[in-house]
Amino acid sequence: MKKIFLLLFPILFLFSNCKKDDDFLFEMKYVNDFSISAGLNPFAGTHVFETTNIPSNSVAIFSQNNKTASEISAINPGSAFLRGIFSTAEYGYIREISIKMFSPDDPSFEKEIFYHNQISNNASGDLPLIGTLVDTKVFLEKETFGIRVELQLFNISPESIDMRLDFSFLAK
Repeated sequence: MKKIFLLLFPILFLFSNCKKDDDFLFEMKYVNDFSISAGLNPFAGTHVFETTNIPSNSVAIFSQNNKTASEISAINPGSAFLRGIFSTAEYGYIREISIKMFSPDDPSFEKEIFYHNQISNNASGDLPLIGTLVDTKVFLEKETFGIRVELQLFNISPESIDMRLDFSFLAK
C-alpha cells in the first residue's frame, strides 16, 4: 500500500498544478489583409508587409463588455491564422513568419505578438501562428495600431497571393 501511495502522490502533485488559462474577460478580434507578390527574393533579407492605422475599437469593445481600460490588467495575444483570401495558400517557400505590433505614434517601438518558425515544405491552407506572452494593452488602448508581417523565405515566392491574417487578443 505504501508503494502505491508513493507512486500516486507525485503524479497527483504534478497534475494538480496543471490548469488551462481560461481566465480572460473577453476576446478582441481583428483582420489584416495584405498581398505577397510573386518573385520575392529569399536573399534580399526580411520582406515586410506593414499596415498602419488599424482601428482598435477598444472603447466600443470595452463598453460592450462593461469594462474600462483601468479595469483590464493585461491584453495578451490569443490566436492567429494566416490564410489565402481567394485561393488556398502554399507556404513551402517561407522559412519564418513574425507578426509585430506597433503604435502609429512611434513605429520604432514594436512587440512581436505572433510567429511561426518551423513551417513545413508542404504547408498550405490555414497556417496557425504561435502567440507570444507580451502585454499589448499599451497598443490596444489607443484608437489605432499598426501591424508588420515579416517573412523570411527559403525560396522565391511562386505567385502573387492575397493573404488574410485573422488574429485575436485576450483581455484579462
